[in-house]
Amino acid sequence: MAKCKITVLKTTVFQDLADQFVTDPDYGPCPVHQVGQTFVTGGIFGNEMPEGFCAQAWQSLVMPVNVLIGGGKVLGFDEKHIACCADGLRPVVFLLERVDD
Repeated sequence: MAKCKITVLKTTVFQDLADQFVTDPDYGPCPVHQVGQTFVTGGIFGNEMPEGFCAQAWQSLVMPVNVLIGGGKVLGFDEKHIACCADGLRPVVFLLERVDD
């Protein structure tokens, strides 16, 4: 059964945008994920969100995860895929890799 290993590569914050749109002076990078964290998808089909994973980030990754665990290539050429969450102020960048049990 194939699964997907998800590694956090980078967290960032666009401080110039945060300064314009957020009132919290301590606003910073994503509070859920840290660089170096790894997760492996689970479930009977290998495509369930890992425990402790951000649900909003998962929505951004679920399609390429499904492609990889199904044996496909993301965008037709990526056997490993770099993706990020949809948070426009503090995105997290992930590496997605197919792994076989």
